[in-house]
This record gives sequence, structure tokens and C-alpha cells, in this order.
Amino acid sequence: MFLNLLKGEEKAAFLTLARRVISADSDIAQKEMTLLDSMKREMELEDELELKMAEGTIEQLCAVFSSSKSKVSALMELIGIGFVDGKFVHEEQEVIFEIARHMGISKEETTMYIDWARRVYVN
Repeated sequence: MFLNLLKGEEKAAFLTLARRVISADSDIAQKEMTLLDSMKREMELEDELELKMAEGTIEQLCAVFSSSKSKVSALMELIGIGFVDGKFVHEEQEVIFEIARHMGISKEETTMYIDWARRVYVN
């Protein structure tokens, strides 16, 4: 939905952050991996660039996003990933709030995005 707004290193940082959200609850669902693969294809990301970001801390990865638009776009996509398996568990929420904090996005704004995603993804 918003991935087209991301540029080179932002795409790689996004995928690394997405993997962190997916693995936060130690329960990696097939739907999550399918969505991640689809996103990677959509972004046409080079494996080398993705590998470069894999070891970064959340703070380092968030620093890659250069604009408010790319930060919010990435955060909203990450929240969507959290909901794709039908449950947005506490561990995933903690990672999302940590990412938002490092991106300079307030808890209130992040909660608003989570509420929006809940309406979109949960029937």
C-alpha cells in the first residue's frame, strides 16, 4: 500500500524491521512470511542491500528513513504485518512502539495507526 514511497536503503531497513515484528512473538505464521515475500518482490530489493541492514539495531534502522512520509509509511506497513495473522500480540506491539519512538512518532499517533489497522485487518 505505501511501499512505493520508500527508497533504496529505506526498503532494506523496512524488511529488516518487518522480520523483527514477525519474530517478536516467536510464532512465525505462514501468512506473515507470504506477505513479507510479496513485499520484497514488490520493492524489487537487491539481496546485498537487504543483507547490509540485517545486523542493524532498531535505532540504526529507523535512522535510515529520511522523511516523515517514509517513516509513517513504513510504520503503517509494519503495523499491518502485525495484524496479518489475525492477532496483534503484546510482543509485536512493543516492537512497533519501539520503532515508532526511534522514528520520532508519538505513542498517541502510533495508537491511532494501530486502531486504523485493527478496523482494516480484523473483521
